[in-house]
Amino acid sequence: MNGEVIFFRLTDVGRSIDLNKVINIIPAIHDKKIVKTKDTPSYVDFPAPLLLEVTQKISSDLKNVEDLTLYIKLYSDGVISLIARLVFRDFTFKKLHTLRRIKFKTSDGEFQISNFMKYHQDKVFKQIRDCINEEGFIFGESEHERYTLYCLTDDLENPKEFIGNERRYISALLMGENPELNLSEEQIDKTLGQPFSFLKNDLIIFDFDRGLIIDPNYDYEDILYVVEIANFQMLELRVLDKLLDRRLAIAEEDIRKIYFKSRSIVRRLKKKMGRLIRLRYDLIFLLENIENVSKLVGDYYLAEIYTYLAELFQLKQWSKSIRHRLETLENIYNVTQTNINEKFLLYVEILLSFVFIMEFILLLLDFFL
Repeated sequence: MNGEVIFFRLTDVGRSIDLNKVINIIPAIHDKKIVKTKDTPSYVDFPAPLLLEVTQKISSDLKNVEDLTLYIKLYSDGVISLIARLVFRDFTFKKLHTLRRIKFKTSDGEFQISNFMKYHQDKVFKQIRDCINEEGFIFGESEHERYTLYCLTDDLENPKEFIGNERRYISALLMGENPELNLSEEQIDKTLGQPFSFLKNDLIIFDFDRGLIIDPNYDYEDILYVVEIANFQMLELRVLDKLLDRRLAIAEEDIRKIYFKSRSIVRRLKKKMGRLIRLRYDLIFLLENIENVSKLVGDYYLAEIYTYLAELFQLKQWSKSIRHRLETLENIYNVTQTNINEKFLLYVEILLSFVFIMEFILLLLDFFL
């Protein structure tokens, strides 16, 4: 078999990246080389991150592996996306699962794909660190999303028949399981049950962490973009969810302090409410940007693929959960503010009642004296 394995690694490094500053530090260019095929609407305006291409000469015990190209994309939303493309020729089909663990040497040392990508990510991160706005988005350990696509470029004439003949190995490949594992027919059907095809001799199957592309025309650059965007959204939604986890924990501690330590309650609460308002608008804008990316693919073949990936990754459920938790966070402080205001009004009423009683007593004393 001929083709390539494409490895995606997306990492959230902060609130945002100043691309205008980055371009003066590393030799990156604005990425506008999106191939619009398969009836992609002409009006679609894809976002343009900065792109850095790294071509590596590699040496490996596998002579069928020819070259490795790494693309590093920097998104203004605070994401570094790495795409490694490993080309193979005349490679045994039922050995494809071994490619993700092959060892190879470059001028920088000996690697496997995973630590090769991490090495270059860390290298770029150190170079552009001053261009990153972290602003509360650092959690001690960066969040990642990974995806792998196995692309076959031979003309198989009837890809569906090929899939049927190799269904056990392909399902194990896409699940990341040992090919010798005796998978049930139900699991195999579930993994291979939603293929996509545009031409008679191309076919695509997606699973949660891996996918298979069969396309002798090499016409899948737009598919790669949709896969990247879906993983980008998944990553950012998980980051927002984790950020809200932390903010809700802080809110719980705030409430304890406010109700059990009465000194300076109003001043502290106003400060917290001010921070919450800024956070709320920040998260809303981020969430809107993440969700609006899906509008780029229109209502064509790519939209079908994006919709399937969005359902596979449960992006709508993530968005709904984040919006609900954001409302919960806001309600916590609003209810607290309301309770404090009511308590304050009660104290004022008691004070006024006391003043009226004292005035009444003074009037009585004046009258009788």
